[in-house]
Amino acid sequence: MSSTAAAEPPPPPDAALPALFWSGEGSDWMNESDNAEFAALKAMLEESPLSKRDLAEMHKNKGNDALKYKANPLYARYAVEHYTTGIVVGCDDDELNSVLHSNRAYAALWLKNYRKAYEDGMKAAKYDGANVKAWFRAAKASLALDDYEQCASLCVRGLEVDDTNRDMKVLLREAKRGVERREAQKKLDDVERARCEAYASALRDKSIRIGPATLGSGERWPVIDGKTNEATYWVLFVYPESMQTDVVEAAREADALAAHLDVLFDPNGPPLAWDNARAYTRDSVEIYWQTNAVVPYTREQIVTKMLDAAGVTRRASDDETRRDIADAEKNAKVDARDQFMRLIDTENTTLGDLVKSKEFVIAGHVVLYVVAKGSAFRRQFLDGDWEL
Repeated sequence: MSSTAAAEPPPPPDAALPALFWSGEGSDWMNESDNAEFAALKAMLEESPLSKRDLAEMHKNKGNDALKYKANPLYARYAVEHYTTGIVVGCDDDELNSVLHSNRAYAALWLKNYRKAYEDGMKAAKYDGANVKAWFRAAKASLALDDYEQCASLCVRGLEVDDTNRDMKVLLREAKRGVERREAQKKLDDVERARCEAYASALRDKSIRIGPATLGSGERWPVIDGKTNEATYWVLFVYPESMQTDVVEAAREADALAAHLDVLFDPNGPPLAWDNARAYTRDSVEIYWQTNAVVPYTREQIVTKMLDAAGVTRRASDDETRRDIADAEKNAKVDARDQFMRLIDTENTTLGDLVKSKEFVIAGHVVLYVVAKGSAFRRQFLDGDWEL
């Protein structure tokens, strides 16, 4: 009785070749035109008794043998090295040079180095426009790079060579679907971009400035009604003496702050659970806001943050703004000499009035500080001798 074992791949071919070209878009794929190792290798090859064409053919075949085991990246890499060596030989056979570049493009696709695959596919097509594999591999790399228009264009060029090529037709359909998806996404992106731009304009028109959150409660920006142009705010009332908080989730800009205090300190309601001294009552509290709480976002930063939060297709042109946003959020502190606590006339001041102050910046959301008039803590608070 006999058993048949699965065939094992041979040892990596010509392990003494230079270790070049590894996978991925970000890897250092060395080019034959500017590599010192290849310059030395080329000089050595010129001393071979074989003709340049025979040398190039030999390395093409060795590359093909390595690609039989392409599922193992090591073999795909050795294939790349052999094809590159065949290119370095510099034979004057355009058809063979086309095959070498086309096959190296195939190996690059396996290694997911799509940019190099595209470049080699195009070089192969330049050497031999009838090489349909060159057009196909350049097109496939373009699809992987999300360049659907270019992929479709290359498929059309390939089908001009072989209008029966099924793989090319399938790839062309994928490219057209990609174009359709991108166009549909662009329409959605344009609608969302217009919404974000309109919101940023509304903030400007209402003199609302927004910056990074500082209290760990996130960014909860004002909601502005598109019909009435009325803003509502998520307001955090902070009791710095006890480190307690209250929240009003939808405070209208026209509301006097006194109306919210009437609810928070309803004399008919239960006292604050943490206020054992009963120091915080409707008539005994003062409300403060901090000037220049944070550095406000620019209009561009506001729009970019909104677009990213909405999942709109990211534009490379916004990357610098994203870096500025990251810096602003990391370094949200303002010079302490520009920060003061301002007492609010709660009976006559609305949120709309408050945010119009040139020194009022919403730190993620509106933050107001509640202090008892007769407490020992009040002087500490006003002197800045406290921390949250």
